[in-house]
Amino acid sequence: MSDELYKLLLIDADRIFRMGMRSWLAQFLDLEVVAEAETVSEALAILQGELDLDLVILDLNLGSKNLELGESSHQSGLELCQRLKSEYPKLPILLLSSTQSPEFVQTAWHVGVEGYCLKGANPDELITAIRQVASGNRYLGDRIRLDIDQTNQFDAADRLMKNLPEQNVVAIVRRNFYLSGMRGIDRVLAEVKANLAKTNNDQLSDQITKMVLAGQARELQAARWLVNRLWGQKALPINTFANNDSNIFEGISKPNVEISDRLADASQNQSEQKSSNNALAVQASLWDKAVNKLQSSLLNSSKMPLEIDVLKDEKKRQLLYIALRQVEQSITDLRFSQISPSQLELKTTDILKSIWQETVINFFGKYYALENMANVDAEVNVVDVLLDDIEIIQIEFLDKIPQFDNFLSHLLFETELIVDNSTAAIGTTEAMQRLELILDNLIIQIANAAIQPLLNNFANVEEIKQNFYRYNLLATREIERFRNDLSWKYRLEKYITDPQLIFESRHMLLTFADRGIKRVSIYTPRNQELQNLEGVQLALTLALELQDAIAPRLKSAIAFIGSGFVYVLTNVIGRGIGLIGRGVVQGIGNAWQDSRTKK
Repeated sequence: MSDELYKLLLIDADRIFRMGMRSWLAQFLDLEVVAEAETVSEALAILQGELDLDLVILDLNLGSKNLELGESSHQSGLELCQRLKSEYPKLPILLLSSTQSPEFVQTAWHVGVEGYCLKGANPDELITAIRQVASGNRYLGDRIRLDIDQTNQFDAADRLMKNLPEQNVVAIVRRNFYLSGMRGIDRVLAEVKANLAKTNNDQLSDQITKMVLAGQARELQAARWLVNRLWGQKALPINTFANNDSNIFEGISKPNVEISDRLADASQNQSEQKSSNNALAVQASLWDKAVNKLQSSLLNSSKMPLEIDVLKDEKKRQLLYIALRQVEQSITDLRFSQISPSQLELKTTDILKSIWQETVINFFGKYYALENMANVDAEVNVVDVLLDDIEIIQIEFLDKIPQFDNFLSHLLFETELIVDNSTAAIGTTEAMQRLELILDNLIIQIANAAIQPLLNNFANVEEIKQNFYRYNLLATREIERFRNDLSWKYRLEKYITDPQLIFESRHMLLTFADRGIKRVSIYTPRNQELQNLEGVQLALTLALELQDAIAPRLKSAIAFIGSGFVYVLTNVIGRGIGLIGRGVVQGIGNAWQDSRTKK
């Protein structure tokens, strides 16, 4: 945060939005809304005064009510931008909009606007845009920049293809499929973005709906980029078979190496496209199932304490949603980066670390600070303290998350999964079930890793308790008891559970069930981990091996001794007692018979 104070002018026709924006910006010491306007005339009146301003935040969709300029809402905002840049060229302007139209953004960018951001953007992104533009820099989000680049590429390809002569049937069909497909994707993408903008503006909207719409938008953007990358480039060169004056079937009857190569390339590209679409479909199905699971009960049924048990139900669900979203974003970024399998293997640890860091930042807020803490004069930034525990988190949580590398490789490169000592291809029932288990465990462990440093550093801070903890854990005694339970769990896992699982070639995963979170066991070879054990852990595995070696023979010996003891009791002692008892009974019977005879 800069020490300089930036003075802002807020221009928006929505009074409720202005009030919310002013209230939200009041928490930042380096930003101050000194004036606000609802119409163009009010904005110009404020600017004509001698008010010292550092930034104008302007709604691109400025309504036509009481406006002096333009016919439509977009034209009003753009024409006001032109007027402001002509009369106040040194005054930075940051445009906000509830919709994302690349054409209007490009027009505003050419007018001289210094920044553009969506109203529904992440708060951290919005505050970054405000500070960056107010300090004299330009800002255009990566997502907006990607859409503009894709639109420019598509428009250029469309114009180029319209000017080229149509030469053969194959090229015409390919081009038409490409154009219709891109237009269809753009149409659906526009609808999804419009719905997402509505839910972002409506604070009562369900968080699940927002997440589903955001995921659909990312999937459509990925599909658009993929189609343009794989098919758009092949749709441009129309002269595939023959020259302009030749018959369209002439090249088919003649052997032509170049034609065969091009057909092979086209076939390969189509297979790659089909493969990528298959991976995207699997990922979309996987994420839909995860979202549905998060709507059900999140009660801990695993019979072991979890760090997220300290959270309120709504906070726990929010944290898991954020973890899921960060995993999805990481996979999307990896797919766009065109990373190779060898690079992915080396980057797995860094990817997990990045997911954890972004989850912590998005859950707690990058600038969330605590004041009036004991023995601390200045305010303490919570996220900075939590992120400093990365080494502990890496050892205790991230390094223990199983099969994350196989999870990424399966979704990015469609490598087969090893499920119960057999292979499973992408899209099969076995692979989907294993992917669900890995993803469930991943987001639960990321969420646990986000809360663990909070319990280590701010467990008894009253503000933290009120904002995050369950009601039954507000008391200091209950918090300490909960932390002690976690401490014992860590010791048992380190010295007993983990080496036992390694020796048994198993992984224990946390997953979402109908009645909450439970533990399941899966088989995976862990020979390398077994060889690396030492100390107490190695001693435990040796004890287990000794038990396995001795137990069967000890059981056999006990069984043999037991059977002999039973034989002695039944056949020797039992029979002897039986004979004695029989003789006594016979003697009593004879005596009784003699007495009756005498009488």
